Amino acid sequence: MCPFPLTPLGSEVTGALLTARALAVIDVQVTGLHPQQDCIWEIAVLLVDDGAVVARHAWLLRPLSGLPATVSRLSGVLPAELAGQPCFADIADELARCLEGRVVVGHNLRVAHAFLRRGFASAGVRVRYRQLCTLQLARTAWPGLTSHSLDALCEAQGIRRFFRHRASPDAEAVWQLLPTLVAQVPPEQLARQLRKAAVPRFLSAERLQAIPARPGVYYFYGENQALLYIGKSRNLRQRVHSHFQNDHHSRRSLQMAQQVRDIRVQPTAGELGALLLESAEVKRLLPLYNRQLRRQCDLLTWVLIPGAEGLQPELQTVGRSIIESGSVGLFRSRRQAQAWLRSEASRHQLCLRVLGLERGDGACFATQLGACRGACCGLEPRETHDARLLAACEQLRIASWPWSGPVALVERDLEQNLCQWHVLDQWRHLATVDDPALINAARQQPAQAFSLDAYHILLSHLRRFPHTEVVVL
Repeated sequence: MCPFPLTPLGSEVTGALLTARALAVIDVQVTGLHPQQDCIWEIAVLLVDDGAVVARHAWLLRPLSGLPATVSRLSGVLPAELAGQPCFADIADELARCLEGRVVVGHNLRVAHAFLRRGFASAGVRVRYRQLCTLQLARTAWPGLTSHSLDALCEAQGIRRFFRHRASPDAEAVWQLLPTLVAQVPPEQLARQLRKAAVPRFLSAERLQAIPARPGVYYFYGENQALLYIGKSRNLRQRVHSHFQNDHHSRRSLQMAQQVRDIRVQPTAGELGALLLESAEVKRLLPLYNRQLRRQCDLLTWVLIPGAEGLQPELQTVGRSIIESGSVGLFRSRRQAQAWLRSEASRHQLCLRVLGLERGDGACFATQLGACRGACCGLEPRETHDARLLAACEQLRIASWPWSGPVALVERDLEQNLCQWHVLDQWRHLATVDDPALINAARQQPAQAFSLDAYHILLSHLRRFPHTEVVVL
């Protein structure tokens, strides 16, 4: 029978949940909150059929990352007790059979689900189950409580546990708490929580479903409207859903998913607009969890300057000036630029002294080693040396701007009747407008710093879609 029901099952939905559905009440104890580095060290599962517990399973596991001292003190388990236990992969098949096809019930199930998914994936085991999180139920049932932790709820409901921070007593406490929670939650909200896909704790499934399935940029906001993340996709709804279905991949993903309180989207006419908008917005707004695109610094490029003796590489800042047609490479630092040129010199037997990377007169030391063909001391004609230098630079040569001045790339979404004009000049994205009457105003804006991201986005798009509609301004 159902152990210690605290209140009568007050609704048909509650009765259906506890009698008509097969449940697996679970608790998972982990060594930390980083799914890639931390491990599960204890699992307990109560199998419930027809409203009664029919089986209890518990496993102590050997964590590959070791048991931290803080966890050992809280749980009272010594690392030596886990040394001879199986690892997760050893019990993955048995655990999967317990969970398959059931409604898995747990407190703060999102964290447990993240570790379970990663563990099953590593073991090559597939399992499907629906989820019901008592933490989310508690927030719905008792929104006024200062804390919805399992400890606080057990204290409020008079549920006693013979141990804390252990899987079996915590799973039993969740099972005792469940009838009260379910009886307090409106049937329609309970039905929404019985889902297969994960939903962030502060959002609803309806909010995620309302996101349009079209190209654009999405914004994740946390507490007090703090901007957490900006992303882009050709299908906003699918991409946003994937964040919360795959947050087990890293601690960063899990932390971000748990902090999201609001989502806003900005649809675009196509993928190009989404890419350009994301790049610009990340640099402008500096979201907490964006790292790659937010790095913006003055870029450096090699320019081959013709001289009396031959070509001389000169490192220049890209800045806001027009990029020279002979520019080679885009580098974030002088060290990176010089390292690339030294590597090419070694590969093509170029002279570091001629390239300006070493000082001195006469034959360089590399000539004695056979690493330089002697352009520094007359053993090789300078024209031959420069020909190899040009060949070495060809792969990283910056593409010339295909037009004589600024242009607008036109992108259309015929289904949504949306058209956008991306105003560009010298690989710089000046603005995107929905009305061609605004193009002239966009051209009058101050020159933007050259963006490596925008350069690669535009170059890739033009190569993939050579017949892109272009308006020369």
